[in-house]
Amino acid sequence: MGLRVTDLSKCFTRKDQSHQALENVSFIVPRGAFVTLLGPSGCGKSTLLNMIAGLDQPTSGLIEIGGKPVYDGARRLFVPPALRDISMVFQSYAIWPHMTVRENVDFPLKHGRKKWTAADREATVTRSLHKVHLESFQDRPAPLLSGGQQQRVSLARAIAQSPSLILLDEPLSNLDANLRDAMQKEIRSIVTEEGITAVYVTHDQKEALSMSDIVIVMKDGHVEQIGSPMDVYYRPQSRFVADFMGAPNLLDGTVTSVNKTAGDIEVACPLGTVWLKKSGVDVQPGDKLVLVLKQEDVVVDESAEKSTNTFELPIVRRVFLGERMEIVCALDKGTGRHLSVYVNARTPVGTQSLSFRYRPEEIHYFREP
Repeated sequence: MGLRVTDLSKCFTRKDQSHQALENVSFIVPRGAFVTLLGPSGCGKSTLLNMIAGLDQPTSGLIEIGGKPVYDGARRLFVPPALRDISMVFQSYAIWPHMTVRENVDFPLKHGRKKWTAADREATVTRSLHKVHLESFQDRPAPLLSGGQQQRVSLARAIAQSPSLILLDEPLSNLDANLRDAMQKEIRSIVTEEGITAVYVTHDQKEALSMSDIVIVMKDGHVEQIGSPMDVYYRPQSRFVADFMGAPNLLDGTVTSVNKTAGDIEVACPLGTVWLKKSGVDVQPGDKLVLVLKQEDVVVDESAEKSTNTFELPIVRRVFLGERMEIVCALDKGTGRHLSVYVNARTPVGTQSLSFRYRPEEIHYFREP
């Protein structure tokens, strides 16, 4: 086990007013896994990361790193950050401006608890700089580096210590889009090669999906859903997760019939009659469901023959997005509700209306509490 968090809570109290930043947060990260804490600003993800790092003390709960407790509220155990065998990469890089690149990476080895020989330190620093492609910059003063290079120095310093756990707090938010994409691949590749368990904080959905083994979606100090990137994207378990992961087509529906033998479910919703395939949630006629119709799952169907889940809606506008086109259709006349679909930008579609269909097995659904 790389990391275990059990019933972790944090309550801030100031001027007789309390704020519950975290409440009974629990999850397990396997050794060597890359997990992302994902959610909007104020959801508690950075607070949680600081608790794991030991930079702030929880109110209650349990934190174990590598099978060893570093915080136990019941036993009043609190292991300070320097003794937790962790490294941290900050949003602000946190490199020393009066040092060279090499000196920055060498500093925690030279002054840390573990005693290194000069030869071992030199070899470790050289290896870490090679990992992040900064060997040729090793003697350059840190302030003369670009933002991306400074973040590489921070990453090299973190992996040089060979920690059990590396914590990354929105490390790419200060970089431009192209550099951010490149650094995503580089961070994931390096962490995986080193076999280090990683916890990564971001509010960027695409970043989380492209980098993670496990995504933990948070809201208001709670865990909303834990799963693989494909799970949280294609099979959200709440309206919040579905909306946050970029699913604008959430339709409220009522089950009208169920064929238990074939696993077919008929639902009445604003789009009309929609057929789904049963996917684990047992339903009965009359049950209320939320349908998730992913924009990219639409199949444009201009043929005269109509099949299951075939619909035609008037087009409101088209938005060219490069490799694809977003087509916004009117869902309910007079209500202003829309249905958004993606098609290949070169796909010919009608000028006034769009005929399309959804495969029953590609429509996800969940029941709201």
